[in-house]
Amino acid sequence: MGVLETFIGWLAPSVCLVCGQEGASLCTPCSALNIVPFGERCFNCAALSARARTCSSCRSLGSPRFVWVTTDYKDLAKEVVHVYKFGHQRIAAASIADLMAETLLSFNSDEDIAKANYTVIAVPTATSRVRQRGFDHSALLARTIARKLGLPYANIMKRLGQDRQVGRTRAERFRQVDGKYIVASPEKITGRNILLIDDVVTTGATLTAAAKALRAAGAKRVDALVFAKRL
Repeated sequence: MGVLETFIGWLAPSVCLVCGQEGASLCTPCSALNIVPFGERCFNCAALSARARTCSSCRSLGSPRFVWVTTDYKDLAKEVVHVYKFGHQRIAAASIADLMAETLLSFNSDEDIAKANYTVIAVPTATSRVRQRGFDHSALLARTIARKLGLPYANIMKRLGQDRQVGRTRAERFRQVDGKYIVASPEKITGRNILLIDDVVTTGATLTAAAKALRAAGAKRVDALVFAKRL
């Protein structure tokens, strides 16, 4: 956690959304009881898939090879994301990042992660949303996860335009984001494996567009780690 988030937490300590215990937006006992694992399924179509590998049909769209999802976007998971993004509770990034890191480690051994040698990159947030919320929730989440896992973080991906995807059909979402992501410093990821970070995935259009941009910029492989899948 960065200095600013630590200072904010000191001024207004986070409390568990379930039990009210001070110290975290979601304490470990409550998360264990209330966060149901997404499991070994394709992130997009939910077909059973070993190690949550993206199925061949969904992979043909250009999606990341693996997308590890922590849970479904409902109940407590939905509430903690809402508190984080819209309640200006930056300190909640720590609780979400803890759960996401646990998800990654449940599918990959320490050796797997060391061998992959990932560079962590956040799915870019529209600049209008950053101004509205006062911080970039995706970037903060990605930095926090990178620190927890001891991986390098690179803030080199940008999003063009301010279009919102809420209320759009699946086809409209894919058209809307196609070609809207650029990599500002391709030399930093050439030949590298990327771990793409996002908080919520719906149709997979954003992850797919971002993965395409990263591969076009020279990334060797793109996998993703997401907190929740919106049903």
